Amino acid sequence: MIKFKKMDPKFILSGKAAQRYVELNEALLKFSELFVYNAGDDRAIVIIGGSYLDIVLEHVLRAFFPEDDSEVERLIEYNQPLGTFGNRVRMVYCLGLIEKIVKDDLKLIGKIRNQFAHDLYASFEDKAIKSWCRELKWHKVSMMMEPPADATIRDLYQVGVNQLISYLNGAIAFARGNKRTVIQNYKV
Repeated sequence: MIKFKKMDPKFILSGKAAQRYVELNEALLKFSELFVYNAGDDRAIVIIGGSYLDIVLEHVLRAFFPEDDSEVERLIEYNQPLGTFGNRVRMVYCLGLIEKIVKDDLKLIGKIRNQFAHDLYASFEDKAIKSWCRELKWHKVSMMMEPPADATIRDLYQVGVNQLISYLNGAIAFARGNKRTVIQNYKV
C-alpha cells in the first residue's frame, strides 16, 4: 500500500494565490506568442521581454507579501515605492527572494529596455547594448555553458530573459512558501 505524505497547506494554491497563478500563466502564453526567436523587430522583443519580467517580479512580491490588498496595492501601483521595475528588482533582492547574479541581470535588462524605449534609433548593434547583453550571466550559470560562438546579441538577450523568467517562476513558489502574515491586534 502506498502512503502519501500530507501536503503542507502553504503549498496548496487556493483563493487569490490560485487566481494569480492562472493570470500569470495566461500572461506567459501571451508572452510566448510575442517573444519569438527570429521574428518581430528588436524593439518589440526588448519591450516585451522587460515588460513580462516586470509582471513576474510583481507576482513574486504579491506571493511574499501578506494578503492585505489595499496596502500591497498601494506599494505596487505606479508612482509608489514598488511601482517601477528597478524598485521591484531591488526589493525582491533585499527580501532575499533572488540571488545577486539575478538582480544584476535584471538591472541590465532594465537598462536595455530603457535604451530601446527612449532612443528611437536603438538597436542590438549599439556598443552599449552589445556590452550589456554580453554582461548577462544568469543564463550561463543556469545552463552551465557558454553561448555558441555564432549566437547573436539578440540571442543573448532572449536566452537571458527566458532563463530569468524560469528562475523567477521558482522564486514565486519560494515566496509563497515564505508568505508574510498580518499580525493581529491583541487586546491587552
